Amino acid sequence: MTRVLLLSVLIALPALAGEVFKGIIVSGAGADTTNATTAAPFCINKTAKLTIACTASAFICIGNSTCTASLAGANPGVPVIASEKFPTSANSLNTVVISSQVCGVVRIVGTAAVNCVVWERTGTE
Repeated sequence: MTRVLLLSVLIALPALAGEVFKGIIVSGAGADTTNATTAAPFCINKTAKLTIACTASAFICIGNSTCTASLAGANPGVPVIASEKFPTSANSLNTVVISSQVCGVVRIVGTAAVNCVVWERTGTE
Protein backbone atom coordinates (compact mmCIF):
# COMPACT_ATOMS: atom_id res chain seq x y z
CA MET A 1 0.00 0.00 0.00
CA THR A 2 2.87 2.36 0.81
CA ARG A 3 4.37 1.77 -2.62
CA VAL A 4 1.10 2.59 -4.36
CA LEU A 5 0.77 5.81 -2.33
CA LEU A 6 4.38 6.82 -3.08
CA LEU A 7 3.94 6.08 -6.78
CA SER A 8 0.70 8.12 -6.87
CA VAL A 9 2.42 11.10 -5.27
CA LEU A 10 5.39 10.94 -7.65
CA ILE A 11 3.14 10.75 -10.69
CA ALA A 12 0.93 13.63 -9.49
CA LEU A 13 3.76 16.04 -8.57
CA PRO A 14 4.36 17.36 -12.10
CA ALA A 15 0.65 18.22 -12.41
CA LEU A 16 0.54 20.53 -9.39
CA ALA A 17 -1.17 23.78 -10.20
CA GLY A 18 -2.45 26.90 -8.53
CA GLU A 19 -3.35 30.53 -9.09
CA VAL A 20 -1.49 33.48 -7.60
CA PHE A 21 -3.38 36.78 -7.57
CA LYS A 22 -1.33 39.48 -9.36
CA GLY A 23 -3.68 42.49 -9.46
CA ILE A 24 -6.67 44.21 -11.02
CA ILE A 25 -6.57 46.30 -14.18
CA VAL A 26 -9.15 49.06 -13.74
CA SER A 27 -10.21 50.70 -17.00
CA GLY A 28 -12.67 53.52 -17.70
CA ALA A 29 -15.05 53.31 -20.64
CA GLY A 30 -13.00 53.10 -23.83
CA ALA A 31 -9.68 53.55 -22.00
CA ASP A 32 -6.70 51.47 -23.14
CA THR A 33 -5.24 50.40 -19.75
CA THR A 34 -2.37 48.09 -18.79
CA ASN A 35 -1.05 46.47 -15.63
CA ALA A 36 1.47 49.36 -15.55
CA THR A 37 -1.05 52.21 -16.05
CA THR A 38 -3.84 50.97 -13.78
CA ALA A 39 -4.55 52.66 -10.42
CA ALA A 40 -2.37 50.11 -8.53
CA PRO A 41 0.35 48.96 -10.99
CA PHE A 42 1.61 45.38 -10.71
CA CYS A 43 4.32 43.31 -12.37
CA ILE A 44 3.64 40.24 -14.48
CA ASN A 45 6.46 37.81 -15.24
CA LYS A 46 7.00 38.19 -18.99
CA THR A 47 6.76 34.40 -19.51
CA ALA A 48 3.89 33.74 -17.08
CA LYS A 49 0.82 31.63 -17.73
CA LEU A 50 -2.17 33.82 -16.89
CA THR A 51 -5.87 33.58 -16.16
CA ILE A 52 -7.88 36.79 -16.60
CA ALA A 53 -11.52 37.44 -15.71
CA CYS A 54 -13.33 40.76 -16.29
CA THR A 55 -16.42 42.35 -14.72
CA ALA A 56 -17.76 43.42 -18.14
CA SER A 57 -17.09 42.55 -21.76
CA ALA A 58 -13.60 43.63 -22.80
CA PHE A 59 -10.88 43.19 -25.40
CA ILE A 60 -7.51 41.88 -24.18
CA CYS A 61 -4.11 42.26 -25.84
CA ILE A 62 -0.93 40.67 -24.56
CA GLY A 63 2.35 42.44 -25.25
CA ASN A 64 0.98 44.88 -27.84
CA SER A 65 1.70 48.59 -27.84
CA THR A 66 -2.02 49.37 -28.38
CA CYS A 67 -5.32 47.52 -28.21
CA THR A 68 -8.63 48.30 -29.89
CA ALA A 69 -12.16 47.47 -28.74
CA SER A 70 -12.99 45.97 -32.11
CA LEU A 71 -12.07 43.02 -34.28
CA ALA A 72 -11.26 45.45 -37.10
CA GLY A 73 -8.23 47.66 -37.54
CA ALA A 74 -4.73 47.46 -36.12
CA ASN A 75 -4.12 45.46 -32.92
CA PRO A 76 -7.61 44.08 -32.35
CA GLY A 77 -8.04 42.64 -28.88
CA VAL A 78 -9.35 39.18 -28.07
CA PRO A 79 -13.00 39.63 -27.05
CA VAL A 80 -13.99 38.20 -23.68
CA ILE A 81 -17.38 38.32 -21.99
CA ALA A 82 -18.06 39.28 -18.38
CA SER A 83 -16.95 36.74 -15.73
CA GLU A 84 -15.45 34.39 -18.35
CA LYS A 85 -12.05 32.97 -17.42
CA PHE A 86 -9.56 33.71 -20.20
CA PRO A 87 -6.41 31.53 -20.02
CA THR A 88 -3.39 32.96 -21.83
CA SER A 89 0.34 33.48 -21.40
CA ALA A 90 2.35 36.68 -21.20
CA ASN A 91 5.18 35.86 -23.65
CA SER A 92 5.57 39.61 -24.05
CA LEU A 93 7.70 41.09 -26.74
CA ASN A 94 6.90 44.50 -25.28
CA THR A 95 7.88 45.03 -21.67
CA VAL A 96 7.54 47.79 -19.11
CA VAL A 97 9.54 48.60 -15.96
CA ILE A 98 7.54 48.63 -12.72
CA SER A 99 9.37 49.14 -9.43
CA SER A 100 12.74 48.39 -11.09
CA GLN A 101 11.45 45.08 -12.52
CA VAL A 102 11.05 44.25 -16.21
CA CYS A 103 7.45 43.11 -16.58
CA GLY A 104 5.16 41.73 -19.24
CA VAL A 105 2.25 43.84 -20.49
CA VAL A 106 -1.45 42.94 -20.35
CA ARG A 107 -3.60 45.58 -22.03
CA ILE A 108 -7.42 45.81 -21.82
CA VAL A 109 -10.03 48.08 -23.34
CA GLY A 110 -13.80 47.94 -23.13
CA THR A 111 -16.72 49.92 -24.43
CA ALA A 112 -17.83 50.37 -20.79
CA ALA A 113 -15.88 50.63 -17.55
CA VAL A 114 -14.30 47.26 -16.77
CA ASN A 115 -12.10 45.68 -14.12
CA CYS A 116 -10.02 42.65 -15.09
CA VAL A 117 -8.52 40.45 -12.38
CA VAL A 118 -5.21 38.82 -13.31
CA TRP A 119 -3.87 35.61 -11.80
CA GLU A 120 -0.61 33.84 -12.61
CA ARG A 121 -0.93 30.09 -12.95
CA THR A 122 1.76 28.01 -11.34
CA GLY A 123 2.55 24.41 -12.09
CA THR A 124 2.71 22.35 -15.23
CA GLU A 125 -0.95 21.92 -16.04
